[in-house]
Amino acid sequence: MKKKMSRALALMLAMLTLATLITSCSNTPDSAPDGTTEAGVPADNTTASAETERFDDFGRPWVEDDLPEKVNYNRDFTVHSRGNVDKYEWNAESENGDLLNDAIFARNSRVEERLGINLVVIAEGSWSDYASVSLPKIRASIKAGNGTYDLLAGYESVTSLATDGYLLDLSTLDAINFDKPWWSASFNEEMNIRGANYFAVGSLSTSMLYSMDCIFVNTDILHESAGQSYNIYKKVNDREWTFEEMKVRAAEAWVDKNGDLTVNAGDTIGAAFPDNSNSVIGFFYCTGNKLTSRIEEDPSFEGLNIERVSNTIDNLIDLLYKSDGIYPANKTVVNFEDGDTLFFMRWLYWGQTKYAPNMDHYGIVPMPLQDKDQENYVTPVQAGMHMYCIPFDVISSEQNAVITEAFAAESYRSLMPKYFEVVLKTKYAKDAETSQMLDIMYDTVDFDFAYIFRTSINYWNGIQNIVTSQNNTVSSSYSALSKAANINLKKVISALLPK
Repeated sequence: MKKKMSRALALMLAMLTLATLITSCSNTPDSAPDGTTEAGVPADNTTASAETERFDDFGRPWVEDDLPEKVNYNRDFTVHSRGNVDKYEWNAESENGDLLNDAIFARNSRVEERLGINLVVIAEGSWSDYASVSLPKIRASIKAGNGTYDLLAGYESVTSLATDGYLLDLSTLDAINFDKPWWSASFNEEMNIRGANYFAVGSLSTSMLYSMDCIFVNTDILHESAGQSYNIYKKVNDREWTFEEMKVRAAEAWVDKNGDLTVNAGDTIGAAFPDNSNSVIGFFYCTGNKLTSRIEEDPSFEGLNIERVSNTIDNLIDLLYKSDGIYPANKTVVNFEDGDTLFFMRWLYWGQTKYAPNMDHYGIVPMPLQDKDQENYVTPVQAGMHMYCIPFDVISSEQNAVITEAFAAESYRSLMPKYFEVVLKTKYAKDAETSQMLDIMYDTVDFDFAYIFRTSINYWNGIQNIVTSQNNTVSSSYSALSKAANINLKKVISALLPK
């Protein structure tokens, strides 16, 4: 496999791609202008390079893969997926007029035709029983060498398959090229252990998109409390969307309807949260904090800025439990659809599902900056996203790599544009400014090794418990937390080293 490019180069290429995307989308006319074809390509092809003559469904210059143009493997290719996610990533038996379904069907058909395969999707279980039912079944099959699964769309606890030696190191597979834009560079960088990498996310993972944390905004309440001239999207673009700004607007919007001086269900609430767990995850990681950093090659806790983490925990306790107009995260969850809450933290999935009928009245903004000193917005991704991996008992690792890369490339060219541009933007984002918010979120997705492997390392729970206790003891308990977690972290790293 081609080696991973530097982070700086990856960011530069991503910026160039984004600039091209924005130019293409904003300049696409209803009909072709003089001197161009209907596809927007200069009519005089002698002045246009071959690389820019073809565009994907997002209007970006076509990115070639390094795979055979046509081959006939004459075989089934079996993907295992969680049962409640397969319809967003894999399962589409035929075209039915639904934009996402039809995009999945078209992508599957193209890859099947190109490589001479028959896609088989095994979708079973859900997030609640994946670790207890689905994963043991998968593990037993791999251990027996059955070759049942060609690709796993794994969830959270699937990381144990890597530490227990049941997965192929994707970096050893020539056909998988992590330098291509259909793989997440930030995820690959975070998960890389001395060149070995067992998981990948990117264009195959529409679940990564809908698992992005964000803030839903009731724009009716916002305009009533802050005035029609207040533009929250401008606040985001001007880097003024911070914890403090969120608290100020929440307090301003709060109407204490029963006069008890306490934020209750039935009030007009300034801000609320989905629970006392995911809320902590989202607001901790949106500050740019990570529990692990790279010391030489490997993830380590030694670089943790405990003073900054302690300051963040103070801010989280204040925001989640003690701020005026904000409904505490440890109370029974309020229903955002009731229309009496200004800000509600959720992941993007809710906008395409439960909140979809009311999106005329809702806006979407990224998770806020902790303060104006924070360098950039950071978008955490909830654990519900799929991480892709290949079992070691597959019949042909070479073929599986080619097929996986082909699905990822085709997802980047056609499926992701439909999901991100059509389903996410056109279907429920009501204006261009909201679309820009989604662009910011997608461009600032970030990951933490300690969180991805949290079931094995067992460090994150200690941090979360400190926040939910509303008693910031992290400075005094850091040593004890780190001592046990360091032992676990070293075991994980040792298990993942290149074989």
